[in-house]
Amino acid sequence: MEQVQQLTYLEAAIKESLRLYPAVPTTLKLVEKTLFFRMRTEEQGTRKIHRLPGTQPILKNTAEFLKNGGRLHDWITSHVEHFKGEPFIGEWLGNPPRVFITTPEAVEEVTKAKFNNFPKGETQLDKLRDVLGGGIFASDHAQWANQRKTAVNLFTQREGEAIDLVKIFNSFTIETFAEMGFGIEMNCLDSEEEHDFQSAFDSAQRMVVLRYQRPSFVWKLQRLFGIGAEKQLKQDIKVIDDTVFDIISKALANRQNQKATDTPNLVSIFLDRAEDAEDEDGNIDPVFLRDMVVNFVFAGRDTTAQAMCWFFLNLSKRPEVAKKLREEIATMIPELVEGKIKVPTMEQVQQLTVFGAAIKESLRLYPAVPTTLKLVEEDTLLSDGTFLRKGWFAVILAYALARATHVWGPDATEYKPERWVDETTGKVRNESAFKFFSFNAGPRICLGMNLAMLELKLVLTSLLTRYQLDLVPGQTITYDNALTLAVKGELFANVNMQ
Repeated sequence: MEQVQQLTYLEAAIKESLRLYPAVPTTLKLVEKTLFFRMRTEEQGTRKIHRLPGTQPILKNTAEFLKNGGRLHDWITSHVEHFKGEPFIGEWLGNPPRVFITTPEAVEEVTKAKFNNFPKGETQLDKLRDVLGGGIFASDHAQWANQRKTAVNLFTQREGEAIDLVKIFNSFTIETFAEMGFGIEMNCLDSEEEHDFQSAFDSAQRMVVLRYQRPSFVWKLQRLFGIGAEKQLKQDIKVIDDTVFDIISKALANRQNQKATDTPNLVSIFLDRAEDAEDEDGNIDPVFLRDMVVNFVFAGRDTTAQAMCWFFLNLSKRPEVAKKLREEIATMIPELVEGKIKVPTMEQVQQLTVFGAAIKESLRLYPAVPTTLKLVEEDTLLSDGTFLRKGWFAVILAYALARATHVWGPDATEYKPERWVDETTGKVRNESAFKFFSFNAGPRICLGMNLAMLELKLVLTSLLTRYQLDLVPGQTITYDNALTLAVKGELFANVNMQ
């Protein structure tokens, strides 16, 4: 563990990959009632908020939105460049208007300085609740604060054949998180077929995204009559619930046999410290535990697995980076290359500059959460003159920000781990979380950020030391239409021993 922490270039490469492909490309925050079509400055006058080209009187941007649904993040990114970092409005039928926030300064105000004005909002929570329940990713205010306070404790205590990287990395990360968080084994890596839970979880995300894209009355009617996407979502939720309640049952059984000196798992921590873990009669609330487990699997499985997939996609575009990574490992952790150790230490990987830069650059381009939504509860004037009233969504575009030339320069769309290496110190430099938004920012910044970076370094150093992974040519690789920035379909790579 110590060894992989020394791999600076790996960290930069991973960060750059995450920059280009954030797991959640857009973040929305809702603004209640109406928003002026113009922005007021504090001194005087107004400044026009841009509208998307081709806005129609009634349908607004619905036609363009439906036309570009499969490439939504790139479509929005093109408008971020067109408007040169100035905010703009998008509207589609049956959904509140959305104001797209496109500068790190505005992101900081929404996620930190004026955090209390921008919760997720009931409109958004209503879409998420069937899958995520009242968990940390689907709650606001006191409910969210209590869960986050409890969750903090977890992170302060603990050949020649073409293979599908998406399947393998998804299986690996869910297996890792199940064992670390709940003390159980799901045996995902032992099966040739994808675990039913994984298939259902991926499908459920796609179905929930459709709720964001359709008028509320449409998906609610589908849910009422059990038809269309909502029928599929109900089936997915049953598979998820069956698996999760089985996890909880096993974790509770393990808890009975646990010694005081044993490392606590996630269930134990929540039962010991959460205020809402028991119902009115003092019994353990299974729904509370279910929501907690689903939310943490959502965080622990999707983001890390997707980051590794995008990382190898980036390396396929710049093989010279992969060469530098292997050279750094050989120099800094020779015993790993020589086979004297199987896994590097945390201290070792923290010293890997090239690796650190490569990971950060990958996370920059492919953030786990590409968009974030926020609800404005009170009229808010941002420092750039943007005036927000209640009733609209404020949208933070992690995916688009990573590709914005006004934020990252003319080479923003390129995978360049070297952008993360300080020329003076030779170390991986840090960027503001409001600019490098791959782990969110402010009070909602990702609790598992350091754990995710460590896991990526440990796994990727081990893989690159032992294997040569070359993506199979001719594949069409793009992102899925889901809550997180997943690779759509399979990602095949030829594997050879080093």
